[in-house]
Amino acid sequence: MINRKLSIVSLTLLLSLSMAAQEIMTLDGAIMQALENNYSLKMTRNDQTIAGNNVTLAPFLPTVTGTGRQSQTDNTTTTSSDPSDRSRNNAIGAGVSLNWRVFDGLGMFASYSRQQELLAMSSQRVRIEVENLIMRVASEYYNIIVQQSRLESSRTSLELSRSRYQNAEEKYLLGVISGLDLKQAKIDLNADSSYVLSQYENVKSAYIRMTKLLNAGHEINFNIRDTIILAPEINIDSLRNRTLLFNNQLILARQGENVSRYDLEYTRAQRYPTVNFSTGYNYSRNEYPWSGSTYSQTNGLNWGFNLSWNIFSGFETRRKIANAGLEAENSRLAYLDIENEILGDLDLLYNTYRNNITVTYFETESAELARNTLEIAMERYRLGSLSGLEFREYQRNYLNAINRRLTALYQAKISEIGLRLLSGEITE
Repeated sequence: MINRKLSIVSLTLLLSLSMAAQEIMTLDGAIMQALENNYSLKMTRNDQTIAGNNVTLAPFLPTVTGTGRQSQTDNTTTTSSDPSDRSRNNAIGAGVSLNWRVFDGLGMFASYSRQQELLAMSSQRVRIEVENLIMRVASEYYNIIVQQSRLESSRTSLELSRSRYQNAEEKYLLGVISGLDLKQAKIDLNADSSYVLSQYENVKSAYIRMTKLLNAGHEINFNIRDTIILAPEINIDSLRNRTLLFNNQLILARQGENVSRYDLEYTRAQRYPTVNFSTGYNYSRNEYPWSGSTYSQTNGLNWGFNLSWNIFSGFETRRKIANAGLEAENSRLAYLDIENEILGDLDLLYNTYRNNITVTYFETESAELARNTLEIAMERYRLGSLSGLEFREYQRNYLNAINRRLTALYQAKISEIGLRLLSGEITE
């Protein structure tokens, strides 16, 4: 009765999953949906847009300012000789001025180049965010395949345990085996039923994590039916060369080194004079309606150059240049450190990849042998030439071989994707 209830519960849960999963999701489809919906990636792209807005020609262009004013006064002056002396003044003024920095020691060019490099860094951060998201989606996608394969193998084992228990019941009724063997068959059947439910939980949890990555709401409305296929073996020399050229973390570090160099150039520009050109046009008019001269008016154009040179600043300029030079050196050292770390990670991951490939070959062969052996063992058990405990051992060997193969296959695929990420191929 317990076995029957567990089977019904397991079947109901599995059916609920298959009914909810209407759409067949491919890896490319999952990646596209994640790239479209991921909030963190959207924020990174907004930062890229902000960096693009900051790249302007403002350092090279003049500033134009317009001014205007109007004021009026109305005064009454009383004295002993003239008790009623009134005066009125209406003042109007307007002007426009242009200021243009024509030379600042090439600091404006360094500032503009720095903003361009910051934009390139923002674009690079978007690529890194895309890479990491693809890696997470692919890892969970292949994990679902592994968990579903384990679920299928556990259900196969459950069917064998159910068949064994039914066979044991018949033999017990015929007096061929003892009640102890029947109870052991029941214990094994219950254990396999529990394992199927546990494995279903793993599958459902994997789907929930994938749904979260896709930002697809709280309902599982897709299904994954795929297999893990390993790509042809990758050559370490080509990987290393591509990593040095196209690894996005290294590219970002090189861009950071360029920014530090532009900062140094901008600081060095403070040693040179600055030359500004200014011009303007002013107009003013004062009206005196109650006086002999009713108005006065001036207007005209002005222009000129202004030179400013910080001859001595208490060695502040020298200190800033020295610090900027050290920052540039730190950026260079940081790049070398990142390069060394990434190449080391590449060697470690490639070693893991090669080992996983070899283990996959062995475990694939072992899984096939275990499957064939289990079929023979089941037939021998039905014929009575194999005990229940011996059959259970073959059953365990089959499950262990399948799980080892799936683990090795998954690790090999994840190592392969990791190598492509390090070499910059994952976003191609």
